[in-house]
Amino acid sequence: MKQKQARAELLLLLAALFWGVAFVPQKIAMAHIEPLAFNAWRFLLGGLLLIPIVYWLGGRRKSKPVEEGAPSIARSWRNCLPGGAVLGFWLFLGAALQQASLIYTTAGRAGFISGFYLLLVPIIGLSLGHKTNRWTWGGVALALIGLYWLADFSEETQLIGDLMVFASAFVFAIQVLSADYLVHRYDALRLAAIQFLVCGVLSAVASLLIEQPTLQAAWDAAWPIAYMMIFSTAIAFTFQLLGQRNAAPSHATVIMSLEAVFAVAAGWLFLNEMLSAKELVGCGLMLAGMFVSHYGNHNGTHH
Repeated sequence: MKQKQARAELLLLLAALFWGVAFVPQKIAMAHIEPLAFNAWRFLLGGLLLIPIVYWLGGRRKSKPVEEGAPSIARSWRNCLPGGAVLGFWLFLGAALQQASLIYTTAGRAGFISGFYLLLVPIIGLSLGHKTNRWTWGGVALALIGLYWLADFSEETQLIGDLMVFASAFVFAIQVLSADYLVHRYDALRLAAIQFLVCGVLSAVASLLIEQPTLQAAWDAAWPIAYMMIFSTAIAFTFQLLGQRNAAPSHATVIMSLEAVFAVAAGWLFLNEMLSAKELVGCGLMLAGMFVSHYGNHNGTHH
């Protein structure tokens, strides 16, 4: 059992690493391609890549005996379509805000502020009748102080980017709560594949309406698109799903919050993004807030 849990936690750590590092190719892509066009390519291709994984994992699942008393989960594509479409809409909205923010702010800052959705999940969950506790409120207070320290009110364009990322964190929190509800009723990987494809289609339509997408731009951003579709979409999501089956929820959430740390480290390593002492204090407070919030809260989820 311990070995299974350790393997699950390693998979979650790798997922957090892939998601954290993803802010680097996302930032680099913005020099070559417009935000919605980039999202259209990464999610459409990522969703298509996930389809064979659905069947591979589905075949493995069939060979295992169903546990007695296990809840019945709808596994057909048709049953999963409405839920996947709802998740796809929220993902489209959150990803559009996050991607566009990278025109204005740094990869490290965006990664850290995005991590705020982990704290917003229990807060928004209150309106749905979910219980929370004083640890959550303490964590949110710490993280908000950290966010204030991280925000640079003298840099107007950067502040616009930071606010866009913060708005995306709200959308991702709603998406996570929706996924948490649906994943207990429908096949999670099918939901994910539909979610990515719907998000890709919505991004493509929006891009055609308000951007000037070209194949040359997509070709110029080919390696960031490839990273996002393979590592950030297909592999990381599968790892997260397999990991969350056997990892303790409280451990899972703490591991997933390391995505923010990986984002800052990757921004420094690959893009020479330097954080000031004030920004580092802000990041530290936000991270402390995430840990405090989930110390007494044992319900961990992720996008």
